[in-house]
Amino acid sequence: MFRVILILLFVAALALAVASVTSAIKTVITPVTPPSQRDTMPDTVRRIAYVALIILMFGVVSGWLGAS
Repeated sequence: MFRVILILLFVAALALAVASVTSAIKTVITPVTPPSQRDTMPDTVRRIAYVALIILMFGVVSGWLGAS
């Protein structure tokens, strides 16, 4: 049983290595293109959304929000 687990672990490591090498080669080959769309969201809306996200995160962590 130990040998089967060891072989499966080796196959998973080999698959991870192949995937990372493939990803690295793909990154080198593809040309870098600038984004085609501009960000049209106003700065005030972006700041309000960011503050709301921070308040939501603190509310969930502290137990004010969520299933506490």
